[in-house]
Amino acid sequence: MSDPAPGFPAHGFDSPHKIMDSIEIIPSSDPDTHIISYGSQDAGSRIVGAVIYSVFAAVFSGVPLYFGILGWSKLFVKPMEETGFLVVGALLIGTGFLLYFGYEILWSLFGSTFFIASREGLEIKKTFLGFTTKKFIKQNEMKHFLMHIKRVSSRSGGGISNWYTFSIVGRKKYILDSKTCCHESVDWLSKTLSDWFGVPIETSR
Repeated sequence: MSDPAPGFPAHGFDSPHKIMDSIEIIPSSDPDTHIISYGSQDAGSRIVGAVIYSVFAAVFSGVPLYFGILGWSKLFVKPMEETGFLVVGALLIGTGFLLYFGYEILWSLFGSTFFIASREGLEIKKTFLGFTTKKFIKQNEMKHFLMHIKRVSSRSGGGISNWYTFSIVGRKKYILDSKTCCHESVDWLSKTLSDWFGVPIETSR
């Protein structure tokens, strides 16, 4: 199946217009405003994402926390010796990974990202557990979009895959999508926004 063609659907639809599993266009009363809902659109995809992050959390935080808790008693016997430092390090590493993956799990379940493209510029809107953040980049401040491609080798011998980070560069660099392996979604987003704002896409590796 070929990738969907870039570009916004014609104005006038009344319900969300699905581009692909991770992208929907939300109806807007203004024909020059397009609202992109970006990310997992259904509960099943969100749960799958949360389960994947849970597996990573169990491995990357569970192992160091296990050894840290196992050696907890040694902190009270010889806290300033090498063993004590190793226990503290394991606990800090495990806790750090737990907090990071815990956030990713919650974001997978409850986070939403919207890109609102108008003639004036691009608004980045994120909602999470009742909180909303907004950033607005004016059209005349946009210099270019940047697609960074990182080639990642699988440790299990499964070959090499590409991971994409998509940003917009103006007075600052704003990341729109970070470290995704889904070329279909980031390719549609980059080409659609580039065409709409008349701003070129640059690629780095």
